Amino acid sequence: MKILRIYTRLPPLIGGMEKHIAQLTKEQIKLGHDVTIYFNKGDKVSSHDVQVSKYSLYKLKPQFLGFFLFHFLVLIRLLRNKNKFELIHIHGDWSSLVFSKLIKKIVGAEKLILTVHDELSKKILHKKAFSKLLENVDILFATGYKAASQLNKLSNNKVIVQPSGIQKIFLDSKTRDFNKSSFQIITVANLFKKKNLDLVLDIAKELPLVKFLVIGEGPEKNYLLGRVKNEKLSNIQILGYKNSIELRSLYYQSDVFILTSIKEGTPTAMLEAMACGLPIVANDAGGVKRILGSHNYIADI
Repeated sequence: MKILRIYTRLPPLIGGMEKHIAQLTKEQIKLGHDVTIYFNKGDKVSSHDVQVSKYSLYKLKPQFLGFFLFHFLVLIRLLRNKNKFELIHIHGDWSSLVFSKLIKKIVGAEKLILTVHDELSKKILHKKAFSKLLENVDILFATGYKAASQLNKLSNNKVIVQPSGIQKIFLDSKTRDFNKSSFQIITVANLFKKKNLDLVLDIAKELPLVKFLVIGEGPEKNYLLGRVKNEKLSNIQILGYKNSIELRSLYYQSDVFILTSIKEGTPTAMLEAMACGLPIVANDAGGVKRILGSHNYIADI
């Protein structure tokens, strides 16, 4: 089957959504499908993937403007390339669907799939736009239970919940050192406001004898580093991007994983930490409670 996948970002840009899309594509290619990704930033999964712009459109504010421009450029490239596809798989929110009906017609696709990886915007205009644009979608996925519940109110389509997975490396066991002299808490996230990482710094300030690691990149990084410096938080490190091998090692060096996000789909980093044997302290964002069960701590943030 010829599949067209559309999303702005791919690894090595950090994020569970990016990992999900790249891994899904690799598995489909293994099964013999012909998959092409139209994207903005990151590395190609296969040689025939198409980067539509070298500018980081996803960084534009407001965010929907960047998605709008990206999908417009996808439309232009598809008109130019004249490639045909049987299936279109778009990852995103309402702003990712603005040109979907036209794109489906141009490439001659039989089905349009949308996967929503995050909770939906609460803005009334966004909800109305999403409800209308969902009429063009044939199959609807959500990676989180809360997003699925929100989508059920906007669409007559059945919403299929398909949580993100993790790479096999995190399932390979490793010896943990229980004789350490210090206690370490880790969080892994894109450094965006919705990840609520100010709270991690606030907790670190209250617990000076506990070490904290923040792993990730994003627009909030300089702000967070500034807080660490100005408030002299010597017990917290913001380490930036780490690959899967480095991440696994850091999980095994830590004692607890903390998730402070306000909005989530299925947090991939939390799944990775669980696979590495870490207890979880998390906010119930995106239906996290349904994943954790009763063996971890759910906080109402």
